[in-house]
Formats: sequence, C-alpha cells, structure tokens
Amino acid sequence: MNLLYIAISSSIAYFSIKMLYKRSNYIYISTFVACLAGLISYFSIYSDTLNSWVMSLHLYVTAMSITLLIIVTYEVFLLEWRVNKLKSGEFSNDIPFSIEKNYKTNFKLSGIGIIFLSLALISGFYITDIVSTEIQLKALYTSISWLIYCSILIGTKYFNLKTKYAVRGLIFTLMFLLIAYMGNSYIFSTIA
Repeated sequence: MNLLYIAISSSIAYFSIKMLYKRSNYIYISTFVACLAGLISYFSIYSDTLNSWVMSLHLYVTAMSITLLIIVTYEVFLLEWRVNKLKSGEFSNDIPFSIEKNYKTNFKLSGIGIIFLSLALISGFYITDIVSTEIQLKALYTSISWLIYCSILIGTKYFNLKTKYAVRGLIFTLMFLLIAYMGNSYIFSTIA
C-alpha cells in the first residue's frame, strides 16, 4: 500500500502545480514536480529499507509508472472532452495550447510511462528469487498492463487508433496495474 501513497502524493503534486501554473508547458513542469514529489515521498516512507539499490529502483519506478499512468489517463480524457466540446460548437478559452501539441505531449508522457513500467517489470524479475503464486499473479497483471499500454502507443502512433479507444485502454491498463500491486496484496491477506 505504500506504493499507492507515493503515487497519490505524486498525483496531488501534479494537479496542484497544474492548477497554479497556467502556461503552455505545464504538463512537463507538473510531471517533473510529480516525479520529484514521488522521490521525496519514497525516501520518507522507505528511508530505513534502502539497503538494495535494485529494490529501491523497483519500488520507485513502480510508483512512478502508476503516477504517470494516472496523469496520462487524466490528460487524454481531458483532451477528448475538450475535442468533443469543440466539435459540438462550444468554443472556450481554457485550452492553453493547440490540441495537436497536446496530443504530442501526451504521447511523449505515455512513452516515459512505458519506460517506467518496463523498468518496473525488469527490476521486478531481477529481484524475485522465489517464485510464489503472489509473484506470478503480480507479474501476470503487470505484463498484461504493459502489453495493453504498448498496444495503445503503437496503435496511436502507427495505426491512427481513435482516442476513445486509447482512453478505454489506458483505463484498463491502470486497472490491471492497480490490481497487480494493490489488489494482489489484498487478496492474499484475506486468504491467509
């Protein structure tokens, strides 16, 4: 559950900076602050268990992959809502920059998120020396999440995947990732 606390504190930092900073590069600055807040939260929660750098890297990149997935899902959902608003004829001045630039920025953030998720998978396989049912389920759900995330990125980049399907896929990716890290522990704590 500590990973969820780190992801939530990073997401809160992202949304706080987003509300305060109203320039066209708010996504980059807010994401940087979110990653920095996640690092600070990580060191405050796991300060006594920093003996293995691979374990530390795994916990941090896992929390940041959850955070970036939350950010990308929110931004793509918000972008789709704004596009639908513009299509219906409601023009508003709350869009800080062009929709095309926002799509490209979200695609770059998705790429950073898939890098974090890939690092989480690789470091998770590296630190796991005991193969138990809990680890197998966690690896399965994380791998499914990674496959959905990659297919969304590839489909958006090369096959012109519609945004509504990308939003649904991002929600499924987030759901599988949360099941892998939070639901898995809950299931095994109620069984034992």
